[in-house]
Amino acid sequence: MADCEKLQTCPFFTDQMSQMPSVASLMKTTFCHGDKTHCARYQVLMTGVPVPADLLPNDVARAQQLLSHR
Repeated sequence: MADCEKLQTCPFFTDQMSQMPSVASLMKTTFCHGDKTHCARYQVLMTGVPVPADLLPNDVARAQQLLSHR
């Protein structure tokens, strides 16, 4: 699978994780390289709902909550 098309502009990685490159790299391996559909941010983004800045890629429960209120 290809990398997430939002990887280069994802605010989570370009802003919040910019000072933690090792952790960011691990998270990118899990959520951005390969099956991006496991990323909570991607799930919300693809529905057109604004993605909260503090939504973590692994916070699928919160993503589902956001999507259930649309």
